[in-house]
Parts: sequence; C-alpha cells; structure tokens
Amino acid sequence: MVALASRDDLEHGIGLLRTLLLSGIESHLVVRSDTALALGDELADVRALATQVYSHENQAARISSGSFLTRGMIVVPCDGASVGAIVMGLATNLVHRAADVTLKEARPLVLGVRPDVLAAVPADVLDRAAAVPGLVLVPLAKSVEDSVPALLAQLGSDGALVAA
Repeated sequence: MVALASRDDLEHGIGLLRTLLLSGIESHLVVRSDTALALGDELADVRALATQVYSHENQAARISSGSFLTRGMIVVPCDGASVGAIVMGLATNLVHRAADVTLKEARPLVLGVRPDVLAAVPADVLDRAAAVPGLVLVPLAKSVEDSVPALLAQLGSDGALVAA
C-alpha cells in the first residue's frame, strides 16, 4: 500500500509509484484530499500509476481490513500531522486507518518524512513512534533516486507491497 499524505515533496511518492509500476509490483494507493488538490491536473496521471486507488474518505475500503494481505505500507510524503495521527492511533481518514491496521497486523509501516518536518515533530510523539513495533520513520533524501530504495528497503529484500 502507498499513501500520499502531504502537499510537499510529492515527487518522492510519485517516484515510488513509478518504481513499483516499472517493477511489475501491485500497488494500492490512497491520496489525502489536500494532497489531491496540490497535485491538480497531475492527479489523474498519478492515479494511473497505481493498480488500485481508494478514496481517503472510504474507511470501509478493503485495505482497512486486516484480511487484506500486504507486506506493509509506505506513506510518502508524510507530514507532521499524519505522523502524529498515526502514532496516536487516530483513524480520521483511510490513510490513518490503513496505517493503524498495518501496525495491528504486525506489518511494517514506513513513513517518509522530510528532515525539517521530522525535526518539528514534538519529542513525545517521536518517543511514542520509537516504541511502536513495525513503525519506521525514514527521513527523505534530497533526490527521489535515493529516497525510493531507502523506503523499499524497510519492507524487506524484494520490496513487494502486496503479499504473493
């Protein structure tokens, strides 16, 4: 699963989706509403990179169920508000709900966060994040070519997002 949950550094999420598509790896995408607005005319092209796309408002989507088998979830880009909501277990939209289910099912959850955003996250939230099994905060590199492999590496050797 892939979620785009920030208006900034969208090229990292788009680069991840392109890599998955070119590798023949199935991807299930959720785009937060403000992120969709930031994408503007590019939204249709980004959605076309995914195998399946879900509305961020549909918390009953199949990816919000533990019975939907995945190897994990990557949220990139991920802003500070989503880091806090995910760490605190606040399932206010499908991005947060799918992240919560991913953790409950003991699957890896990778949050790709800009270093400056990560530095602004309150210390108590970072402490809680460090205590959550399976949750990994990855500072985004300046280049997509460096960020995508670092994100996929957190899911294991083959980087597949959907169980075989």
